[in-house]
Amino acid sequence: MQRVVNFFAGNIRLTLTCAYPERLINLCVSHHISFWHLERVDEVTIAVTMTLRAYQKLKPLLERVQAEVQTERKQGAPILLRRIRKRYVLTIGLVLTLAATWIMSLYIWDIRVEGNQTVSQIVILNVLKELGVEIGAFGPEIEPEVIRNEALLHLADVEWLTININGSRATVIVRERVHPPDRIAEETPTAVYASQGGVIDQMLVWGGTSLVEIGDTVEMGQDLITGRVDSLAGGTYFQRADGRVYARTWYTLSMSMPLERYKKVYTKESSTKSTIIFGENRINLFFDSSISYGAYDKIVETSDFTLPGGIILPIRRERRIYTQFEKVPHRIDETEAIRILQERLLERLRARIGDTGEILRTDFQVEIEAGIVTVHLEAACREQIAALRRLEEEELVITPPTIEEREGSEW
Repeated sequence: MQRVVNFFAGNIRLTLTCAYPERLINLCVSHHISFWHLERVDEVTIAVTMTLRAYQKLKPLLERVQAEVQTERKQGAPILLRRIRKRYVLTIGLVLTLAATWIMSLYIWDIRVEGNQTVSQIVILNVLKELGVEIGAFGPEIEPEVIRNEALLHLADVEWLTININGSRATVIVRERVHPPDRIAEETPTAVYASQGGVIDQMLVWGGTSLVEIGDTVEMGQDLITGRVDSLAGGTYFQRADGRVYARTWYTLSMSMPLERYKKVYTKESSTKSTIIFGENRINLFFDSSISYGAYDKIVETSDFTLPGGIILPIRRERRIYTQFEKVPHRIDETEAIRILQERLLERLRARIGDTGEILRTDFQVEIEAGIVTVHLEAACREQIAALRRLEEEELVITPPTIEEREGSEW
């Protein structure tokens, strides 16, 4: 903002020479004369930048220190207007250009969506388009509060939304709704099953009837605790089964890596292609769009054109920089390759067992064949394998006891 103020006020770059430049600086400070970009040229010369008004205030004080003044440059709006004040056609053209630019900056030419992850940007833009927020819309007529309330009615997965308009750009900031996890009600009959096969090491049963014991080997998906209770005396009833079951589990993981690889070696060849973006239109500032490099990296830089005051214009410049590189064969040391593969296998194992799991033992086996290193990991772990599910409808059916069961009960 200070740069904008200095531009309209006009500034001047001065070289001041006197016997004691420090007295000159003290003189400016004592009379509240602002300056910036102070540079010491030599023992008796300094260079400063200040506004034209500040320089007019400083001029009568220079005689006190017998300073010599040289003007390096003048710039700013007053200097520009003074140069073109007698060029009427140029002045009129400049005024019309500024007026047209200002009028065009009142319209929306760029819409950006931020904060969305699961909700598609296209879905958000389509809803906003139906509400009048689209390319070419008149910015002052957009009421962010009204648009927000209407948009939230059409976007079920968006909890909060706001629209910030800066010049010709509208930035839509959204916060998506966080849905609570699917929780099973306390009164719902459930069962506990094994999320991973293993040997039961510890059981904590909080509800229901245990179907396995410590030391049993279970398979993935097998029920461990059931909420169906069959009693000859009280009949069959259902309850919520819950608990924690810890088991020793085993994993076998493998990963490979070639020893011969390629690395990038950049050459001095590079190419830059610029494009002017106006709204949804693109104007290429180059003739040949093809790239002659066989392998290259591309970097895209986008810069906005702004008016003084930070008003963003509907014009952007895009620079695409292509840098050529060559693929040079590079051999990885076997020891380094084995270390990298072991670390990656351990990371994959930790992701499998979760934060509550514990790695008890690891055993690595290495194979090197045809320039490829393969590492096998055999690991013994201890983890919590209990998972909760609802009882299915067929499990909730109560079957009457057979004749043998009834006779056995009476006996």
